[in-house]
Amino acid sequence: MPAQLITIAFSHYCEKARWALDRADVDYVEDAHLPLFSYLPLRRAGAKRTAPALVTGDGDVLVDSTDILRWCDAHGRGEPLFPPGDDEVVALEEEFDRHLGPATRRLGYFFLLDDKRATLDVMAKHGPRWERVLGKLARPLAAAMLRRGLRIDAAGAARSRAVIDRTFSEVGERLRDGRKYLCGDRLTAADLTFASLAAPVLLPDEYGEYLPREELVPPGFREVSETYRATPAGQYGLRMYLER
Repeated sequence: MPAQLITIAFSHYCEKARWALDRADVDYVEDAHLPLFSYLPLRRAGAKRTAPALVTGDGDVLVDSTDILRWCDAHGRGEPLFPPGDDEVVALEEEFDRHLGPATRRLGYFFLLDDKRATLDVMAKHGPRWERVLGKLARPLAAAMLRRGLRIDAAGAARSRAVIDRTFSEVGERLRDGRKYLCGDRLTAADLTFASLAAPVLLPDEYGEYLPREELVPPGFREVSETYRATPAGQYGLRMYLER
């Protein structure tokens, strides 16, 4: 049986898991939901409340994107994302997971939740039809819950930008010697994790299915994105998507 990946479709952590599964040529089906509506299918599968979760063909349940990457190394094809003994890859992947991911998520929501058309455009693309209908009606409540749960406000957005700025600066410094990848001479979990978790601010074309249409991206958000895209780290992240 194929594995089942339970997602919030536009979540960048879910994108990280999809990327790894696709790269490892794993047979899986995606069960995509909108925020809040994902809780029930996750609980039914024996997972936690947060997506992604992977139910393997053997019935095991993985509830963390990093665990899914490691499972792909053990069960998929191709070179491992975590080369044996490479502690640098492990450290960078964990750093991006713990700091960059939450920061880009908060900043993205900060711009999108205030824009009804952009939010509804994203919500209209994924999940069961009944979720999309109810999600449209419940958008104000869902937005309020997300703001409260993720501390999405001007102060939170400023803190998140500081984290993103620092991370992009550190990645840019690492790339100054002309290397193509962050660790070694091929793509690893560090590269995949940075690119996928930076996607909410880089807005790569290849991630477009999970973003509002270009004409609906709020102008302030577009300006912030262009700033990050122009950095060495941003150019590297966009290249990872092109080479995916």
